[in-house]
Amino acid sequence: MHHPSLTVLIPCLNEEHGIGDVVAEYRAEFPDARILVIDNGSTDRTTELAIAAGAEVIFEPRRGKARAVLTALPEVRSDVLIMVDGDGSYPSKGARILMDEYIARPTDMLTGVRCAPEEKGEVFRPMHQLGMGVFATTLRLVFGHNFADLFSGLRLFSARFYRHVPVLSGGFELEIELTLQALDKGFSTRDVPVPFRKRAEGSVSKLRTFSDGWRILRFLLLLFRDFKPLACFGSVSLFVLLLGLLAGSVPVLEYLRTGLVGRFPLAILAASLVNVSIMLMLVGVLLQSSLRYHRERYQVELRKNGGLHRRDDRTAS
Repeated sequence: MHHPSLTVLIPCLNEEHGIGDVVAEYRAEFPDARILVIDNGSTDRTTELAIAAGAEVIFEPRRGKARAVLTALPEVRSDVLIMVDGDGSYPSKGARILMDEYIARPTDMLTGVRCAPEEKGEVFRPMHQLGMGVFATTLRLVFGHNFADLFSGLRLFSARFYRHVPVLSGGFELEIELTLQALDKGFSTRDVPVPFRKRAEGSVSKLRTFSDGWRILRFLLLLFRDFKPLACFGSVSLFVLLLGLLAGSVPVLEYLRTGLVGRFPLAILAASLVNVSIMLMLVGVLLQSSLRYHRERYQVELRKNGGLHRRDDRTAS
């Protein structure tokens, strides 16, 4: 059986409490893999401990997980890439599950769904659970897809995926964008249950509940605009149209009652709002047509580089 070459990518920011054990654990699980740590501007001993444990280290001083990953991607040459957080919360046997699933049935992106805690006690912070649920529900309503674990930090990518997927985000939005890009560009995806545990003792989450939550919410709105332009501008168009009809109803009713139009400013406002509504709808139609054209071109170019795996979104059991 062919065993694909593997790179384990570990973006890190101040993870001195866990990075050494993470590198050692993944090295033991995948002795032939390349372990690549991206130091995202750490001020502690993250780099020193990663090197001591046997990892290669790349530096990206600009803060943001997506920036760190994008800096490392040009350095990767393997058949498969596994991305994992450096806080110790994803056991290496979860990555082994993803690798075995990929070998059995090649897929462009496998997402490790955190659903089997290894230890008792609280693993997910309550506010984070609430936030993840809200974002997943919002995206399901907008994109019509059931997202099992939007923010999972353990993912496996085929070479075709990590070499060709566009990423425009800068920070914690990375996982959301990777998921939506996979869906939008026609890459095959699967969700696979993996074990999960508490982060290393002393390690602190870099996710700030409210500020990062607001950033992600704004990013979702941008994604809605970029991936669903007709629905986005159509929704705004409908809202503006309703405002125009509401404003226009007053002079219309007045005319029906008296035969006179005495509220010209309101009538002008209503006509303007209706015109704006029409223009917004036309913008949505044009952007949707342009998006379809670019999707078609992307698919053709991707096939020139080896085609697409058969799409299969069923969760592995």
